[in-house]
Parts: sequence; C-alpha cells; structure tokens
Amino acid sequence: MLRWKKLSMMAVALPFLLLTACGGGGGHDAAEPAPPPTEPAVAPEHDGAPEMVGHAVATLHGAEGSAIHGEVTFSPAPAGGVEISATISGLDAAGDHGLHIHETGDCSAADFKSAGGHFNPTGVVHGGPNDAEHHAGDLGNITIGEDGSGELHFVSSMLSLDPSSPNAVYARGVILHAKSDDLTSQPTGAAGARLACGVIEPAGG
Repeated sequence: MLRWKKLSMMAVALPFLLLTACGGGGGHDAAEPAPPPTEPAVAPEHDGAPEMVGHAVATLHGAEGSAIHGEVTFSPAPAGGVEISATISGLDAAGDHGLHIHETGDCSAADFKSAGGHFNPTGVVHGGPNDAEHHAGDLGNITIGEDGSGELHFVSSMLSLDPSSPNAVYARGVILHAKSDDLTSQPTGAAGARLACGVIEPAGG
C-alpha cells in the first residue's frame, strides 16, 4: 500500500516538474516576434525644383519665291520669363527689321495677314520690348547684316510657356517685317509689309 501511495504522488508531481522545466526555470520571458522588415525608402522623382515647361519653336518661311527662312525658339529663362532666340537668313536688305508675335498661328495668306494683329493680351500700347508698356508680342528689331542674316536674343517677362496662361506663345504667329519697327508708332511701329511667317509650336512635338 505504501508503494502505491508513492507511485500516486509521483504521478501527480511529474506534470508539474515537466511544466517547470519547459518554462526555462530561469524566469526569462519567451522571445518576442521580430518586427516586420521595413521597406527601403524610395528616392523622390524630383529634387523639389519646379518642373520647367517645354520649349517652343517657330520655323519662318518667306512668301512664295522668297529665300527668307529662319527659326525663333522660346525657352524657359533660368531667372524667370521666356528666352527668345531668333536666327534669320536669306534677306536681300541689310538693316533692322521688325519682329513680332501675332495673334494667330495662320500663315496661309500670301501676305501673311491671316496671322492677325500683334499679340496683345494685356491691351496696352505698342512699344519696344524694354519699354514699360508694350505688346507681349513686341520683340523689337532684328539686325540683318550684309550677308542677309541676323540674330536676336533677349528675355521677355510678358510671355509664357505655360499652356494655361493667357500669355502663352503656343499657336501664335511670328512675323518678320520689311522695315524697322520705330517702337512708337501705333499700333505696329510702322514696320511695313510682312516678309516671313512661322507658327509657334511645342518643340519636339
């Protein structure tokens, strides 16, 4: 009978001993699950600088039978505004010639009158590009040398390459005139006939 009691006590104590042993006996908590791996940081696509709107260009051509041709480009200026660069050749008359942006990009008429009047979204008087008041389309004069070619470079604060702006250059016409723009006569500076025309379009399509 004594042996039976000992066996019964051992049977009761054995699960308790096993449970104590599995618990580590040292009082340490069970290991916490590892945190999920964090995704690597993705570098931003832009460095915070505002995106520049693309370039625009007008390819000029003279009337039928004329050798006049050229290109006028419009680019974002680093300090703001639009940088205009014009290169024209094929003229047979040296000197200054008025160069303007006109309302409509339509060069279909033989005399280029289809391009309309000067581009003037602010409704001010005609003047030179450096005057306090002038049409947005007043680009002043381009000087043509004895070889029949010339260049013009300057920055305009009145033009925009943002298609949503009322001062946007897209779908306007660039007109080269036969005479010098006197920068004062209204409404076009007495620049004379229209020798060449080009439509301003986004560069590169």
